[in-house]
Amino acid sequence: MRTNVWIYQTLLCVVVTITDTGFCRKTHQTLQGYEKSESRMLVCTDCPQPPLVRTARSQEHCARKCKMIKKNFNCRAFNFHRHNRKCHLLPFDRFAHGTQRQANVNFTLYEKKDYIRECIIGTKGNYRGRRSWTKSNITCQAWADNIINEHTFYPDRYPVQDLRENFCRNPNNDPGGPWCYTTDPNVRAEECGIPQCSEVICDSVIYFLLKVINYRGNMDHTESGKECQRWDSIRPHKHHFQYRDKDLKDNYCRNPDNRLRPWCYTMDPKTPWEYCNITVCDSDSRNEDADVNMTTSCVWGKGADYRGTMNVTPEGVTCQRWDSQFPHNHSFLPHDFKCKDLRENYCRNPDGADYPWCFTTDPNHRIANCTHIPRCDAVCYENNGEAYRGSLAITRSGIPCADWSLHINRGDSHSTDSHEGLEKNYCRNPDRDKHGPWCYTNPNNRLVWDYCKLKHCKCTLYVSLRHELTGRPKISCFVHINTRIVGGHQVRGTDGSWVVSIQREKVHLCGGSLIREDWVLTDQQCFTSCVPDLKDYSVQVGLHQLNETSNHPRLHISRLICGPEGSNLVMLKLAYPAPVSEGASTIHLPVKDCHIAEGTNCTMYGWGETKSTAFFHPHTLNAVTMPMVNNDMCSQIKGDAGESRICAGGKRGEGVCDKDNGGPLVCQEHERKVIVGVSIQRTKCASSQPALFVNVAFYSEWIYKVFKLYPSLERN
Repeated sequence: MRTNVWIYQTLLCVVVTITDTGFCRKTHQTLQGYEKSESRMLVCTDCPQPPLVRTARSQEHCARKCKMIKKNFNCRAFNFHRHNRKCHLLPFDRFAHGTQRQANVNFTLYEKKDYIRECIIGTKGNYRGRRSWTKSNITCQAWADNIINEHTFYPDRYPVQDLRENFCRNPNNDPGGPWCYTTDPNVRAEECGIPQCSEVICDSVIYFLLKVINYRGNMDHTESGKECQRWDSIRPHKHHFQYRDKDLKDNYCRNPDNRLRPWCYTMDPKTPWEYCNITVCDSDSRNEDADVNMTTSCVWGKGADYRGTMNVTPEGVTCQRWDSQFPHNHSFLPHDFKCKDLRENYCRNPDGADYPWCFTTDPNHRIANCTHIPRCDAVCYENNGEAYRGSLAITRSGIPCADWSLHINRGDSHSTDSHEGLEKNYCRNPDRDKHGPWCYTNPNNRLVWDYCKLKHCKCTLYVSLRHELTGRPKISCFVHINTRIVGGHQVRGTDGSWVVSIQREKVHLCGGSLIREDWVLTDQQCFTSCVPDLKDYSVQVGLHQLNETSNHPRLHISRLICGPEGSNLVMLKLAYPAPVSEGASTIHLPVKDCHIAEGTNCTMYGWGETKSTAFFHPHTLNAVTMPMVNNDMCSQIKGDAGESRICAGGKRGEGVCDKDNGGPLVCQEHERKVIVGVSIQRTKCASSQPALFVNVAFYSEWIYKVFKLYPSLERN
């Protein structure tokens, strides 16, 4: 009899599971981890793996199948066909290249939340978002790469951890949360600073009479950490709230009955409901990443992040102040919409309208759309151009851009955060390059990639905020052109063995620095343009006297890569690696955006005078000690030096002089030497004013990007 009872109870649970009636409360609800979209399906035209079609009894059964699939198939979402009970298991998410969300009344789309949200709950390794930079704003190294920082976390060894591209992950369940190896050789690994979901909610919060009545965020846990119950489910708690009311989506916290704040039913059978921990939106506690798309001179999308000062309508009528009720009464008060920046009478979009708008001071005209604010993609790019979605498809040198799909499918795109927005051959910035949008070029071009012919928009508040927030220590590293060392001493031994002689028709033209066996960093002004005829140019390494050239091999240059606009830098790709065994060595690059303390004695290297006269040219590699100068003082003397420049020296009779181009400024820290500057001195020879150098640390990301996209295996 007991056996029959046990069988009866088991059959009852099976029936309950199939019909989703909710009586077997111990049945795990796999749908908790999915976001639901009615009458939608996700399709992909370019994805390498097709969907797997399986028969399923219910959506819950479909979700369990999606979870069970492991080997060579990473299920991230599924389309459920409501009529024939089929589930289409998808190995891609909405951000994959070539995906589209299509309307289809026969399907319901379920997407795993871990792949579509950019926040975490706790510190576990379930983050599957697309952030690819650290909390110090260093670009992550691809998990499949070992070029800069070696490691053993290969994607094929940890298939369950989803170690795709260079996205932040937590394969070892580090208590600090998701992390990555970096593209900075001096910072092996760092946490990514992925925010907790409770910390990124305030942008979606609308306060009115001290109650949150319209929360639309994606928080799905209560303030005690309990998982929320789906609104379209009556397990484990029955309720009368309808799924379509008050945007009761999935199991996200909502406030359908005007309680004190957002809440939800919980998955704990003993706790019917709890309030959710929603961060109060405050202008002073705004999450740093919320400002990424902020603009001041143009509008992205619907202009929700427009923070400019336009305060008149297209017809020229002055806008009404947001904190005023005259001539029009309204409920959009600044203290109730703290995240919307309702300052003064500036055009804003606090309610998700199609464009920024304002109330007008005309009693007969209540609201006007500020459509005279230009769209960003029509004029320029904001910040680093990551959000640029214009249709420009030509580089700064006039070369047409190549289609992104040619490179995405090959998997050689450099540090892409995601493939979202990589349309056709339009200029984009998928790796958050601080120098702006770029693109690949066609294979038969001399340049593999280049920056685009786009202007930067008017600076925004975001730029200065980001600079303050990231306030990391800096190191400098650079090189310069047509100058000579004055008042220096002769270099002995291996000191300066990284300095090269760049020659034209076998005559010394500039100095340069060997930063890798097949790469030289020097001054752009050593060359007539960014596309010179390279057949007349050559490089020699290991020289201490320029009259020793016959004893050293002459290396040809296969490519010349000009640096970002205003950098004064070029990188020279040698046709073959330099023979480092013949008295030559490479010099280390500095940490990205690092800083050398004021007063630190660094060394400038170059061939030229040792006295302040133009009549003595020993053609010997010389060095002169130059103390670093504070950038504020440098700016007072040289104008706005900015982050891309550093200053050193200032002792009369010792410093940079003419005709010693490309000489490096090198600083030593412990036993390690790094190149921090390239001289761009333009004042008189070895004067009492500090010399101006290019800050190599400011451009180190560009240097590593060139390394990445011009592999060392390439030989011309």
